[in-house]
Amino acid sequence: MDGERDPGPVGADIAADLERYALLAREQAVTIAHYKKMYDRSSALARIGVWECDLATEALIWTDGVYDLFELPRGSAIPRAKIVEMYEETSRAEMERARAEAIRDGTGFALDILIRTARGTMRWLRLTADIEQDAQGRSVRIFGTKQDITQERAGQEQLRALQAELIHLSRRSAMSAMATTLAHELNQPLTAIGNYVAGTRRALADPVRNGALLERGLDAIEKCAFGAGDIIRSLRKMTSENLSGRRQVNPNALIQEAAALAMVGADNRVRLHYDLVEGLAIEADPVQIQQVFVNLVRNAIEAMEGCERRDIVITTEAADDEVHIRVDDTGHGIAPDLLATIFNPFVSSKPGGMGVGLSVSRTIIEAHGGRMTAANRARGGGASFALVLPRTGDADEESQPAPSA
Repeated sequence: MDGERDPGPVGADIAADLERYALLAREQAVTIAHYKKMYDRSSALARIGVWECDLATEALIWTDGVYDLFELPRGSAIPRAKIVEMYEETSRAEMERARAEAIRDGTGFALDILIRTARGTMRWLRLTADIEQDAQGRSVRIFGTKQDITQERAGQEQLRALQAELIHLSRRSAMSAMATTLAHELNQPLTAIGNYVAGTRRALADPVRNGALLERGLDAIEKCAFGAGDIIRSLRKMTSENLSGRRQVNPNALIQEAAALAMVGADNRVRLHYDLVEGLAIEADPVQIQQVFVNLVRNAIEAMEGCERRDIVITTEAADDEVHIRVDDTGHGIAPDLLATIFNPFVSSKPGGMGVGLSVSRTIIEAHGGRMTAANRARGGGASFALVLPRTGDADEESQPAPSA
């Protein structure tokens, strides 16, 4: 036609290429949009956002997820000085220190921080950061993620509160169980004191002739009074609030004190033996560690009811940087179906047992950086509880235990 040109083969190829490129661009745009949608969804589900900061200008760039965490309008100005003010004081100091070290050394870091959002909400964030350096090794950009871990921290606090309550409940249970036996045990020396006082009063009718009898009676009264006092002091020491808090202690002394208290009122056929290595020291809360051994010894005593042989052997050993402790008994052992769950809360082999003693005991040992296991003895029957605690050094002479029984 007049005025029209045939594009020719070259023009047709260019038009086809342009159409193909346009189609490819549209497909890529769709793909990018899809991936962005996936990223936004996953960020919202995980409550996480990405950020970066230019170290030369201190200019911040946030994804929508970070804006949402700080409860700021998306796309609003985010001067770093204003953002840092939203950090709780301790968290701000820790973050600035970690940031400065990362910039200086070209390394990353991870830190849990507490912020007050723009709407006044207190929120825990897990901050991760990494450093980008230029060809000369200078730090030029810091970037990373911020994730909301408020619920996780709340769960951890609830768990700690529950563990503390379980420890308290276990201690009350143990004290309650020993209250009856303590009353029985204290009744014996007190009754004896009453009898000796009556005899001594009669002997006073003729003190010259009965001088030797009076002396023996007073000695017996003194012995019984000290015996009752020892029982009371052991109980007070076990429950004293002044012992709370971790410090370096001799595990042998803790074991002997706790075991002696647990043995109060036990059948006289129960024999307690020690095989203790001297010179050990651990970093521990004495009250909590003694609670573990009160539980273990009381359990051993109950496990041996009806057995002809009733021996409890407590052993300590040193192995490199660890203290190994074992409590063995000659009872009926642990039922095979309970071995795998014996440390689970509310699992008990005793009729009417609460099932918190062993669970709390393992929680205490693990909180001290140790571990606790249970097994049946290969020879002679009975159960064996093994504990491992970090060793902190050698015990001083003042913390050495009394001679073993």
